[in-house]
Amino acid sequence: MSAPLHRAPRRSTRRLALWSIAALFVIATVVLLAACGSSSSSSSSASPSAAASATTAVVPWTAADLAAVTTDSSLKAMLPSAISSANNLKVASDIPYAPWEYYVSTTTKQLTGFDYDLSQAIGKKIGIPTSFLETPFDSAILSIKGGRRDMIMSDMYDNAQRESQGVAFVDYAYDTTSILVPKGNPKGITNLDSLAGKTVCCESGTTQQAWLQTLNTQFKATGKTPMTVLALPDQPAAFLAITSGRAVADLTDHSTALYNAETINNGNTWQVVVDPSSPKGYQPTLVGIAIPASNTALVSTVQKALQDLIADGNYVKIVNAYGLTPVTSAQINQGAKPVPSASPSS
Repeated sequence: MSAPLHRAPRRSTRRLALWSIAALFVIATVVLLAACGSSSSSSSSASPSAAASATTAVVPWTAADLAAVTTDSSLKAMLPSAISSANNLKVASDIPYAPWEYYVSTTTKQLTGFDYDLSQAIGKKIGIPTSFLETPFDSAILSIKGGRRDMIMSDMYDNAQRESQGVAFVDYAYDTTSILVPKGNPKGITNLDSLAGKTVCCESGTTQQAWLQTLNTQFKATGKTPMTVLALPDQPAAFLAITSGRAVADLTDHSTALYNAETINNGNTWQVVVDPSSPKGYQPTLVGIAIPASNTALVSTVQKALQDLIADGNYVKIVNAYGLTPVTSAQINQGAKPVPSASPSS
């Protein structure tokens, strides 16, 4: 999302033009999603081994699981006084963005998803109520820097640019970027190079947008026809662009692309392009809980709470419920460092 802060306006507005009956069907069956990604540029050649994979949930994380999480009373004492006295940890999230955060159904505001469940487990471990608050992605970092929210859990990539903006990350998962196309892949998209000369959509302000622009520079330098990059306000708009014929593919997070391909319309609407050189997506990147770097007390508290959840097995239960790729320990600001070529164990 532009050299921006991850997927900057990953889904800022939700007013969508109703361009076709097919698009309406997608909107009815999709839990409105959006995009994110890593901010590093990349060539269209093979990326390091993918570090992210997503599948539909196998064993769900339940209210009983959350109730069984033990509270460490020492953690609440570590919190900044303002959060402790308010007795509320406010989490910003750009909802919906399955499988990370979304609504149980189109008729309820009941939340679910990896970020939501993990945020509640972190709150339970600390011993403080946790509010999971819908926040447009393009204003999420401003919301924590301005004090309206305390931290962000929204599949936000940890990268050097965001860290330089005064944001610290407690890293908690991996993700990659993939190409989402209609079922059957009617345009025959096979890899990044095959996007040359075509219209490709993404969410506005996202890393994917910046990456597409970088790829266009490379295409021009090698004599390929550049893409037309269609930057849209959110993931539902990207779906509409493809179903209406305005774009041939959507560049988005691998976890979300795969979730959409597997779950929407029983898997009959979308598919993820599998590039043999990067079968699980491009540019493996750490995802982090974003906190103002100046708020060292909160960073330390959240890191300790996450490490405790990793140690007691609850973190792995939540990861497995959503088929994401876990970290092995809670570390801070590792996303700006190169990801090992070998995929972390999932």
